[in-house]
Amino acid sequence: MMPPSLIGLLGLAALSSAAPALPHLSTHANHHSAVHSLSLPGFQFRRVEPLVSISSSKKVQNHLCLRRLSTGKPRRSAAAVFGQVQRDNDGGRYENVTAVNHYAVEYAVSAIFNGIPMTIVVDSGSADTWIRGFNFTCRNGLNQTIPSEACGLGPPFTGDFVGGPLEDEHFTIAYGDGENIQGRVGYMDVEFAGIMVAGQEIALASQGTWLGNGVSSGVLGLAYPSLTSAYMGDDLDADAQYLSVPYSPLFTSMVSDGLIEPYWTLAMARNSSLGSISLGGMPPVNLSHSNYDSTPILIAEIIDKEKTAWQPSFYTIVPKGFHFGQETTTLEYPFILDTATSLIYLPYNLAEAVNGQFDPPAKYSYYYDSYFTKCDAIPPRFGVQIEGTTFWVNSQDLLNKEVKDPDTGYCQTGISDGGEGPFILGAVFLTNVVVSMNIGSGRVEFWSHELY
Repeated sequence: MMPPSLIGLLGLAALSSAAPALPHLSTHANHHSAVHSLSLPGFQFRRVEPLVSISSSKKVQNHLCLRRLSTGKPRRSAAAVFGQVQRDNDGGRYENVTAVNHYAVEYAVSAIFNGIPMTIVVDSGSADTWIRGFNFTCRNGLNQTIPSEACGLGPPFTGDFVGGPLEDEHFTIAYGDGENIQGRVGYMDVEFAGIMVAGQEIALASQGTWLGNGVSSGVLGLAYPSLTSAYMGDDLDADAQYLSVPYSPLFTSMVSDGLIEPYWTLAMARNSSLGSISLGGMPPVNLSHSNYDSTPILIAEIIDKEKTAWQPSFYTIVPKGFHFGQETTTLEYPFILDTATSLIYLPYNLAEAVNGQFDPPAKYSYYYDSYFTKCDAIPPRFGVQIEGTTFWVNSQDLLNKEVKDPDTGYCQTGISDGGEGPFILGAVFLTNVVVSMNIGSGRVEFWSHELY
């Protein structure tokens, strides 16, 4: 059994967003935490001391290969909650990411639901696990029914819940890029990375708006329980907070049931045959010559969403600075670590400065909401400082020669404008590190993995 203190920690650690116009991050200490004052409506940030100390055992175990997929558009699933908070608090504009073409990237794995293997996307920025139901209805942005193939989901699940769907309960989620999924919830036996959870609550999607890759049939969320999206009632569109029905998502169930140690580790890769994820262990990656550091997980209290004040949400850190070209900034901002986000989203002034260091300089495209430059441009040296260690991003990831503006022939850079937030370290950064989300110690651990 998991120690009570550790089970409590599963409901107490991290969420974040960001700040407009490059504000300073100030810290005020109290008995148990440091409170960070940011000029962002609707949020209060807090760093807590770890309740227990559990280091990664570094055993290579419980791992699966990641499959690199092209998708319909760059994803910002972590942005959904923050965009809504900003709108509710009269914050500034909130931009969805615009599709350039079909070359954005996702990472998928295989999981087994009631004995049936399914390919699903791994997402550290959401908590729910859902798969496509047999009679899925695809809808467009106007909520009109269109051919199911237009949503680009993979094969449907051909089974059913154990005992049928739960009565008077449904699932609805809106992602930061405008996609949304609705359906029913129920229990299944789920096996992931060799770990079986009996009677795990998940969702079967019956309708939604989706821009998929034609391969994956759902999403496996690895974020904290406060981001789950089950609600009371049979109205699939009802998502009022008072209707929320909290439940234990898959990773949380594994930890609280004592099936794994309280961390998961991710090694993304440009070559999909090298990428892997491990639950309660380490992936089979050689880290003997890697630089290492760790940093506390940050939580953010959403003022109008009470449960995030005591339950963790997104995995969030505060880097000590950024290095690009010959320049360094030591201003600090909260960043979400999100596997389902393609790019790195920085505060506006910083995104402008980094893109200005490309040779020739990259220019912002309002049409695509991202930066472009010549496809033979030379990117600047770019690194993210975590505590005392700088983790560098390979130049291959800073200029995506597959993503082109069809009018100019220019290529998209890996650095974009996060506007007023959230700021996100997506796949461009995460392919250059091995990262372990250690819920037990309340820290995120990093190993350099730039060259492979």
